[in-house]
Amino acid sequence: MKLRREFKIGIFAVIVICVSWWGIKWLGGQNLLLQSNIYYVYYDDVSGLQESSRVNLRGVEVGNVRDIVLESNRVKVEIAIESKYAEMIPSNSVAEIGSAGLMGGVEISIIQGDAADVIEDGATFEGRVKPDMLGSLADKGTELMDGLTVTIDGVNTLIGGNTQGITELISNLESMTASIDSILAASAPNINSAMDDLSAFTSTLAANTERIESMLGNLDEFSGELAEADMINQLTTTVESLNEVLVAIESGNGSVGKLLTDEALYNSLTTAGDNLGLLLEDLKANPKRYINISVFGKSEEQIAAKAAKKEAKAAKKAAKAEYKVAKSRD
Repeated sequence: MKLRREFKIGIFAVIVICVSWWGIKWLGGQNLLLQSNIYYVYYDDVSGLQESSRVNLRGVEVGNVRDIVLESNRVKVEIAIESKYAEMIPSNSVAEIGSAGLMGGVEISIIQGDAADVIEDGATFEGRVKPDMLGSLADKGTELMDGLTVTIDGVNTLIGGNTQGITELISNLESMTASIDSILAASAPNINSAMDDLSAFTSTLAANTERIESMLGNLDEFSGELAEADMINQLTTTVESLNEVLVAIESGNGSVGKLLTDEALYNSLTTAGDNLGLLLEDLKANPKRYINISVFGKSEEQIAAKAAKKEAKAAKKAAKAEYKVAKSRD
């Protein structure tokens, strides 16, 4: 069965109306695709607040204003908060109207309470109005102007009491400025010449950049090659000297070479060492054979000879005495 043309047009019109209605709601800050909880707040004054105004929680937008209704002595505000954020809001929280910034606009901020349970869907928040931020800034500006006025009065007092000193200071500054100007004027040719020379030197460097870079590269390569060549020469000389020493030792030249290659010399040194060892052992066993030391500085033979001489002298005296006795008897 074919649909009549009027029926098709009617369906199309309904779709257009639904899409338009959804678009209007979306432009007004209402996202119909998100699940939200509805709450109510009562205020005495909601100046600047309007439908679709933001609802914030700790600075994050969690919903918006759905409706504003003026009742007898107060204003009823309907707000929508996304369901996933509603679980973070205790039941004793406060919905506070405040300025959205210096550029204007009003928004509602949810000030979280400390209750254990969360606020239920359809419940009513306690409402309050935050002092106007611009009014606070105006108060701060008034305080700042008062302080600035006091400062200016102090400066005027200071200047009024030191007019002569300030005048002298200004005069000295003017004189100093004039001196600097005259020095600069006198040195202008030299300065210009120096600047011209510097400019010419810079231009020369710029024109020869490639040559300078090439020279520096060549210098680096030459330095590297020179260093490598010097090290190689030193190593070569050291190795050659070591080879000459080894050859001399192997051929028996020099003391070390003879000691290593001459077997007779080695045997003689061994025999001499053995004899020296035997001599030291005999010296330890019979020291008197090699060393005679007397208490009075004389050897034992001298002491024995002296004793024999005394005995002979005593015997001679005894013989003389016997002779005298025998002669006296005769």
